[in-house]
Amino acid sequence: MHASFIAAASGIAAAAAGASPTGSPVIDFVLVAALAALVTWSAATAPWWAVGLACAIAAVVAVQPLLVAVALAGWAATFFIGIRRRNLPLVRVAAAAAAVQVFARLQLNGFLGLSAIIGCVTLAALFVPAILRRERAVRKRVWKYLGIVVACAALALVGLALSALAARGPLQEGNRRVHDGLDALNRGDMAAAASAFGAASSSFRSADNDLSALWAQPSRLLPVVAQHRASAITLASTAAHAMDLAAGALRQIDPESLRVVKGQIDLDAVRGLVAPFTSLQTAIAGVGAALADADSQWLTPMVRTRLHEFEDDMAKNKVRADNAVLAAQLAPAMLGADGTRRYFVAFTTPAEARGLGGFMGNWAEMTIENGHISMSEFGRHTDLSNGGPDPGNRRLNGPAEFTDRWGRFGFYDPADGTTAVQAWSNITMPPDFALVGNVIAQLYPQSGGRKIDGAFALDPQTMAALVSFTGPITLDGVDEPLTAANTANFIIRDQYNITQLDDRVDLLDTIARTVVDRLLGGSMPPPAELARTLGPLTRQGRLMGWSADPAEESLFAKIGMSGVFPALDGGDGVAVVVDNAAGNKADAFLDIATSYRIGTLDASGFRDGTVTITLTNNAPAGGLPDYVLANAVDLPLGTNRMFLSVYTGLPMESVTLDGEPSTMETGTSLGWNVASTFLNIPPGGTRINRSSRFSPSLSRGTDLLAAP
Repeated sequence: MHASFIAAASGIAAAAAGASPTGSPVIDFVLVAALAALVTWSAATAPWWAVGLACAIAAVVAVQPLLVAVALAGWAATFFIGIRRRNLPLVRVAAAAAAVQVFARLQLNGFLGLSAIIGCVTLAALFVPAILRRERAVRKRVWKYLGIVVACAALALVGLALSALAARGPLQEGNRRVHDGLDALNRGDMAAAASAFGAASSSFRSADNDLSALWAQPSRLLPVVAQHRASAITLASTAAHAMDLAAGALRQIDPESLRVVKGQIDLDAVRGLVAPFTSLQTAIAGVGAALADADSQWLTPMVRTRLHEFEDDMAKNKVRADNAVLAAQLAPAMLGADGTRRYFVAFTTPAEARGLGGFMGNWAEMTIENGHISMSEFGRHTDLSNGGPDPGNRRLNGPAEFTDRWGRFGFYDPADGTTAVQAWSNITMPPDFALVGNVIAQLYPQSGGRKIDGAFALDPQTMAALVSFTGPITLDGVDEPLTAANTANFIIRDQYNITQLDDRVDLLDTIARTVVDRLLGGSMPPPAELARTLGPLTRQGRLMGWSADPAEESLFAKIGMSGVFPALDGGDGVAVVVDNAAGNKADAFLDIATSYRIGTLDASGFRDGTVTITLTNNAPAGGLPDYVLANAVDLPLGTNRMFLSVYTGLPMESVTLDGEPSTMETGTSLGWNVASTFLNIPPGGTRINRSSRFSPSLSRGTDLLAAP
């Protein structure tokens, strides 16, 4: 009677430890309590050495000091029994109870179920000899009941196997459809995404029904097996509901209502995006939460890996959904719902390099009022250089990050704080569009323009993408029409074959004006097509945006459109930035190759690093207009003169140029260390700049960035 009481108490205490072999709290409590009580009860007839061995193993693997003490106390009691050669069944039961409590609370790091395996094997080695020493009638009953349990478990496994086999196809199909829907959503194809999510919902619902079938219910009592079934059911049921919600939300969106037609977009349709995007956000968050809930230490590593991969996928798409909701909330105001908005647009070309990518030749002012978009101004950079009431007295009010590094290039005169007329020629020198946008917003009203709410910059590849929407452009004096295939190359190189500068300027004006006029005068493509075409250009930094409104600027940053210089965030990195210092268009012929080598640690815990930059000037020495190959510093035709800047995470200690020791001016900018120098490369020539650093050992990988 006393042994049964101790066994019952041991079972309840073990169950209270919180082990969850099946994932069902009630079933787990009953199952653990019954098994713990059975093992504890059997120990009354167990060999003293078997009980002692169980306690010794428990003491060895236990981590917490209290558990070690409990196991050692049980071992000491069995050692006493062995030394005194006494029976003392209650002491044996109490010692076994101590081992059971330790194993019930054991948590070892390692492969799946390591703690459970050690505990079960050890206690089984205690249970079997204990039962064998019982009277014959007791042994028969125990083996009979265990046989019945094993047979029932086998039947439960068969039932679950049949259910899993039926659910496998729908689960795989549902998973495939979810990824199809996410891909379509990322492309902006709402109709395809809604269709895919709807199909996924049907597949997951079918899988849920299969896994919840009557013949699969007994498997809920099987440890580990029940965890896998429960995870699959949780995922299937939650995913079915979430995908149904997502499909319904996307079906509310009419892409045609969001097109810009004759410069007008329906603001009510834009406002209507908030509700469906919020529902989509909720759906994706629900799937992510379900994945987290389905995770368990009882799942096999393969299953857990797949869960974590799917969870990471959902986390990324939740960020996109959050951005979509934020964009839908901010878009009406950005489109002039609350008053007129004005935006500056810079058209850049890398033929004359600048830190942001290229020289701003043309610009436009776009006005948006209550969803109606128009081009209110258009011109060359020279119009701004000479514009405004007092071109010689324009001033910048910071930011200091800009004036400290680039003020000497016409932005800040230390004598009187004014900017020079060439400021607009160098406006894109900083490799950070947040700085450039801020400065444009300050200088534009002083250069004949009006106050702006934001700025955008686009390069020739973006112009080529826009030409794919407008159709071919025919230009006088140009043999072939401009298309998406040849526009970028024409802007960067071919236009400079036109001998007379005025003709070339007129052609640039014609291209930009024609593209904008056609886009605003006709019907722009649906959002899905715009996203597919412009999305990659945004990610490449070819299409950038800045807003004076912090919330809108935050949105640009979230969607990768802000054009900000990357942050180190405690890591390391290299970035190469080239600014044209010759006033020509020879940078289209410049090739840049960058490598970064991290050395081995020395005895002091330091390592060296070397950045090697190979610059090759493929420009010819003649055969092109002087506007392309000549320069403002009396160097031979075709010479590439640049202001080279090397941004690094750690300070630069030594520099060589073409193998000879050299120097570079050093400082900090944009959160990086930066070293700069002016460099001349003759036509057909190559210069090798090698910068070495002797720096604290790096624990992170390096990012290699090359920006001409």
